[in-house]
Amino acid sequence: MRFLAGLALFFLGLHLVAEALWAWKGRRGLLARVLGSPFFGLLYGLLLGAFSGSGSGLGLLALALLEVGVLTHAQAALLALAATAGAGVWVGLLAVARERVWEALLVLALFLYLVPAVRRFSLFLFGLGLLFLGFAEMGAGLAPVLALAQRLSGLGEGYLAGLLLGGLLGSANGVAALALLLSGKLTPGVAEALVLGAGVGTTSTFLLAALGGRVEALRLGVPLFLHRLLLSLLLLPLVPPLADGVLAWHLLSHLLYALLYPPLAPFWERLAERLFPRRRVAPKYLRREALDTPLLALGLARRELARVADAVRGMLAQAIRVLSQEEGGERSLEALEAKVDALTRELVLYTSELVSRTGDERAVKLFMAASELEHLGDLVRRVVRQAERLWSQGLRFSPEGKEDLLLAASRVLSRLDKLAAALGGERALAEEVLREPGEAFFEGLRRAHLARLEAGLAESRASTLAHLDILLTLEEVDQGLARLAGLALEL
Repeated sequence: MRFLAGLALFFLGLHLVAEALWAWKGRRGLLARVLGSPFFGLLYGLLLGAFSGSGSGLGLLALALLEVGVLTHAQAALLALAATAGAGVWVGLLAVARERVWEALLVLALFLYLVPAVRRFSLFLFGLGLLFLGFAEMGAGLAPVLALAQRLSGLGEGYLAGLLLGGLLGSANGVAALALLLSGKLTPGVAEALVLGAGVGTTSTFLLAALGGRVEALRLGVPLFLHRLLLSLLLLPLVPPLADGVLAWHLLSHLLYALLYPPLAPFWERLAERLFPRRRVAPKYLRREALDTPLLALGLARRELARVADAVRGMLAQAIRVLSQEEGGERSLEALEAKVDALTRELVLYTSELVSRTGDERAVKLFMAASELEHLGDLVRRVVRQAERLWSQGLRFSPEGKEDLLLAASRVLSRLDKLAAALGGERALAEEVLREPGEAFFEGLRRAHLARLEAGLAESRASTLAHLDILLTLEEVDQGLARLAGLALEL
């Protein structure tokens, strides 16, 4: 029981350390650098892991960034692997810390907690103290666990036990701490085998995410599991001749996993796509046999056009989220843009054949509307590209400028909602879109930006070109919606 209580304190300490360090202001800069070359992805992943103390937590962050398109599959996997290696330094602290150092840390944390200016640092010291205290309590209550562990007579049994424990705890560091306590008390090599197995088992965090409905977790987690499994099984026979302590195997094995992932990334990514293929975008309403019945074909094409409008709306909504949070980029729009492009292509081909068969002018209008929507999707992507380029230079919009851009984008989104309904048959909404001229609205926003420049606001001056480019692009989208509303009235 004392061992489990110590384990609970150990994990609480890790959590508090991670919470304190995750508020560090430089983390966004480190994350941005993960987007660079594999070398820098590895380097900054190691630093993030060391600063956070949680490889599993950063693995889930990598998954989230993959899902929104900020990271590629290879970048997300490398971040997860490197962060786990970096987080191993906290196990190293256990090996060098004096037995009762936790007392001094907790007392110092208690006094610092009373000073608001350093309260976050006191949270870090609380976590570190609980980490050491938990380790000490685990050692004091080790007897029942040691009795079970001593039944592990071979490397294979130790490896499987580590795999199971790593999966249950979701923490390679937790099992490594246990292996440190057991080192020297088990058959030689078994403690190191525990560490190797735990490194593979900790991939269970992605499985749990997948059970929650996050399909991308399988595309990322399965290659990571197989990558670690393959390399750990190659390392396992080397444990007896090279056994050099639990800490060395814990740190070096995870570092090796990270180092060897970039050259193997294309293979693992292809395997993930083969095992978990993404759904291909296909028209929902277009049917070739309906071309023999022009009125039916026109109705089906119009319904498909409304789907394209919904996809463009999704792109704009995502662009607004990117602008609001100042995180993410063009990659977050790729899936929706691919849907817009695929559906537009099919719709253009369908309506062109309908025109050749019937010469119906309404089919021509549908053709024009489809190409206009595809162009609007390109413009939305340009908005995000312009903002992303500014952020890559370390610059930001002023709060007032950002608010104006979000106001403009929200206006366009509202009009796009009306247009999508108009394409579905609500003609009155198309007329309403045409009655809402945008020239005065956008002119007012440009004048507001000019006033900020005249006032000498530094952020406005630094971001002025990007700000005006985005306003101009949003105005283009707004004008495109007016053209589409006119086409909708002629369908």
